[in-house]
Amino acid sequence: MRKIVILFSLIILAGLQARALRIMGSAPDYAGRTLEFFSVSDPVSKTPVPCFMLNIDDQGRFNAEAAVLENLYCYSDFGIYRGRMILVPGRDITLELPPLREKRFEESKNPYFEPVEIWLKTGGDSGNEITNLISQFDTRFYRFTDTYFNQLYYKQMKSYADTIRGKLDKEFGKNRDPLFREHLRIRMASLEADVMRSGRERIAGELKDLPPGAWFRPAFTDFLNRLFINTLSTESKSPAGSKLRLWVARENLTELRNWTSRFTAAPSPLSDVILLKLLHDAWYSGEFSKTAIRKMVTSGYFASHNQEEIRQIAANFSKKISYLQPGTTAPEISLPSVDLRTWSSASNTRQYLYILFADLEIPICQEQVKYLKTMAGKTGSPVQFLVVLSPSEKISNEEFMSRHQIPGIMVTDTPNRKTGRDYRVRSYPSAFLLDSRHRVVLAPARTPLDGFEFQFEDLIKK
Repeated sequence: MRKIVILFSLIILAGLQARALRIMGSAPDYAGRTLEFFSVSDPVSKTPVPCFMLNIDDQGRFNAEAAVLENLYCYSDFGIYRGRMILVPGRDITLELPPLREKRFEESKNPYFEPVEIWLKTGGDSGNEITNLISQFDTRFYRFTDTYFNQLYYKQMKSYADTIRGKLDKEFGKNRDPLFREHLRIRMASLEADVMRSGRERIAGELKDLPPGAWFRPAFTDFLNRLFINTLSTESKSPAGSKLRLWVARENLTELRNWTSRFTAAPSPLSDVILLKLLHDAWYSGEFSKTAIRKMVTSGYFASHNQEEIRQIAANFSKKISYLQPGTTAPEISLPSVDLRTWSSASNTRQYLYILFADLEIPICQEQVKYLKTMAGKTGSPVQFLVVLSPSEKISNEEFMSRHQIPGIMVTDTPNRKTGRDYRVRSYPSAFLLDSRHRVVLAPARTPLDGFEFQFEDLIKK
């Protein structure tokens, strides 16, 4: 029996390995770089999930493998771009990267910079390769919507949506690829919703028969965000909106589910995806009880849902809102210090660890770091200071820290600021306070010039 199990396992592993695909090509502009590609965990939390690394040699050549078990959307950020593509199991691709355009200094320091999303060219000149096909369709789709912008979005003339549908059908109607037809269908549903004067949310009901795999692809994610962003916040301010606030506060998931199904004309499980999106945005709006939302997302209804994808979306949502919450263990920081030896935040022995992420190319960060010397005298020995600096070619981090006699430990982040991303740093400076067991106390904490010393004083008085 054991031999049969082992043999069966080997057969499965061999099958999985057979589905691995190769990504190859040449991009001299990117010589010596490494591009990290991510997939997206789900359409609600949209957490990046590492997919594969593209290591480009000194001549600009690359050849990588990705283990893909099903059609998978992935992306990579480089320069000003977010390059996107869809991987199909077992189908090798030749990847063409666009001419590299680096961010300007202002763009590189802007925490809210949004990359330009583009579909990458794959498969050479093949017009039937799925990424190329979707790219061609989106180019035409957005060109038509730009041409008829006033008629569609200001005058909301449905006849122009029908005109666009007819033009696109002439160009792409003969292609029967299921993945492409799914993409086209969702894009057109989104356009139809845009030109409706009322009840646009009910367009979701037209997509009730989508396969669950479609929920994880970009057209549906765009559709979900376009129709339902901050919907609970908006609807709760309507004349009949008080009941929504009451249902959330009382964790009345049954009434919220029924309302979502009526509001969207979508049955379960699609209405459950939408409800998780509504709760996600409600959490970040700060207008609803976070305790109630957390309890509903982790409830038995979602945890034991008969649709695996719903269970996955709810679990990812729960994980996202629990990350870096007080009492949880923070990611370990292990980076080179001034003497080039690796320093680990887990080695801290003091009662508290104050972590300051800073970029010395930004003037305000310099002033924040300088103030650490004054702040250390006020917080005293219980606090260990750890300054995580962004790598810089313009300023010597080591010289700056030495010249200003900055207390604590200084480490330098990786070139892609991985540690900053682990701590979800959106802007510099940002600060966090951990306890002696590496658990989160404050996330974020106040920065030095924003009054951390007073925040810390209030903390230790409790």
